[in-house]
Amino acid sequence: MPKIVTEHEKEMVKEALYAKGIELIRKKGVKRVTVEDITTAANIGKGSFYSYYNSREELLYAIIKKSEKRMFERVESILSEKIKLKDRLVKAAKEVYLAPDSIVLYVSPADLEYLLRKLPDEAADWEAIKSNDYFSKTLSLCGIDETKCEMDVLAYLMSALSFIATADAAYGEPGREKALDILVHSIADYMAGAAKQ
Repeated sequence: MPKIVTEHEKEMVKEALYAKGIELIRKKGVKRVTVEDITTAANIGKGSFYSYYNSREELLYAIIKKSEKRMFERVESILSEKIKLKDRLVKAAKEVYLAPDSIVLYVSPADLEYLLRKLPDEAADWEAIKSNDYFSKTLSLCGIDETKCEMDVLAYLMSALSFIATADAAYGEPGREKALDILVHSIADYMAGAAKQ
């Protein structure tokens, strides 16, 4: 007779898959994490894995989305503080986006595109909607006019920030830290400049 798994036990397994999945993404990168890596780390059988997720890509995408949601909640909290807009934006970038535990530092846009190609088309549609939603909510929290702060420009700036944050410090760590600081302040200036007056 198969073992009956309670809802609480299912949630515990899902949380273990999430926690171990993040560790593996940080260690190996999205494309190199296998189902076996995940099941070994979470201490579950391979067959059990497929009772939770249809594929490793589905799990990895779920991990990224859950991390993104948690990250956005932290950003919302900082953006609601009663300090100058530019200071809020700089703080959000440094304390959330560039935090050592930020999934953004370990998952590139190319990794996300790779996962979306392997998932049902609805995932790509949902991704586009969710990205626009986060963008709009962030701008709204900051009192920024969406027509003055273009999403594509901001996406390129954030990609540059991710690139520098994840690059080896080939020219020295102090130079990398200064470049990150300059870019964070430049992004904050761009966004604050689009604030409704």
